Amino acid sequence: MADCLVNDIPETFEFRPERWGELLAGLDRRLAAERRVVTAVRFDGVDQPSFRHEGMADVALDGIAQIDVEAEDAVALLRAAVDAARDSLPDLVAGVGQTSAALRADAPDALGQLATLIAALQSLMTLTVAAGTAADISFGADPVADAAVHGACARIEGALTVLVDRQTGGDRHEVADALDHHLAPAIAGWTDILTPIRMRTAA
Repeated sequence: MADCLVNDIPETFEFRPERWGELLAGLDRRLAAERRVVTAVRFDGVDQPSFRHEGMADVALDGIAQIDVEAEDAVALLRAAVDAARDSLPDLVAGVGQTSAALRADAPDALGQLATLIAALQSLMTLTVAAGTAADISFGADPVADAAVHGACARIEGALTVLVDRQTGGDRHEVADALDHHLAPAIAGWTDILTPIRMRTAA
């Protein structure tokens, strides 16, 4: 089995995990008791940014010599994730308006602005889901809050799908309409999702 270090401290297990998913589950259980959460992983010095992806769970450990894990305080991570997401909202709303105007004006860089906007929205959703996960680890699961987060993310993902379809259809004005009337209000109201998560840190 690979050597596992958490924040440069050797980790010992009461069982012998053979797959990454088993090892991660064991780490999550132990760290949860300390209100910490895994935030970064390296296999033999190589970063594994998708370490929580389902496809990684079956990675065999016998071909890995050392696993380095970074773990952070879950409450601190929660606050940072929520604050970063909340701070990004004004720029995102402004970006929607700028992208819409560029599309209506047939600006040469309009499609590039749209691609940048979509990437920023995906980051917002990732940060929000990370915040919800950290809240669950720190304070226990909140099914109502989790459902709200996933529902909101699903609505934005649906809006992005419509945008891509309309972009493929070549009608920039329809894309601009969708940005103005659907996406901008959804982003502006994102604080309604972030605030309850942030308030849990004060409990």
